[in-house]
Amino acid sequence: MPSIIIVEKVGSIKQVSIKSVVEADLYKKAGLKSADGFKCYTNWSVEHATRQYTISLYGKTTGRANYENKYEFPPPVDNTLFFGNCILIAKSVEGAIVDLTQDMWEKIYETLYGGFEDIGEEDSDSGCDSEAEEVGKRTKNGYVKDGFVVDDDDDEEDDDDDDEENEEDEDEDGYIPPAKKESKPKKTGSAKIKNAFELQNVQEDNYLDCTSELSEESYLD
Repeated sequence: MPSIIIVEKVGSIKQVSIKSVVEADLYKKAGLKSADGFKCYTNWSVEHATRQYTISLYGKTTGRANYENKYEFPPPVDNTLFFGNCILIAKSVEGAIVDLTQDMWEKIYETLYGGFEDIGEEDSDSGCDSEAEEVGKRTKNGYVKDGFVVDDDDDEEDDDDDDEENEEDEDEDGYIPPAKKESKPKKTGSAKIKNAFELQNVQEDNYLDCTSELSEESYLD
């Protein structure tokens, strides 16, 4: 009794043994009521345990909503949406139906995807390399030198350069003395002007008085 693999719509796989494999009746093993749309969609030629096999996938690509098969099949049907359960069978080079166990399919599945272990190792190696590069690009304070973040030492050097440039600019411009305050004109005392006029009036009065006295004396003589 050969073994086949039933790929359930929920994404799990199940190994079952049947008395005989009749391709026209495989839809029944998938739990379908009719064979409409149920057919072979792809064949994988693989090597397992030094022997060549052909793995055939049977299923249907039409169906009702919520009946989509969630299993991820290898290329070239990795983007094909199947409905309901699917069937996997194995054939020898001569075309005879042979056992396809769950363990056998899992190893073949891994081979069809290129080997998951190798991909994982490559990713880990590249991750280590990238981490080493980042460590080499980090500052002493742990920051990454990405063109925007710099060391504290660089900041101090830039500050010193700026101070020197400012000092040079001040020397070139020269010393600018503070502006002198405008001196206000001294006020002329009104008292002095008044005294000058009073003095002049006094002198004129004296002159008139002298003249009057002389005239009186001449008249008496």
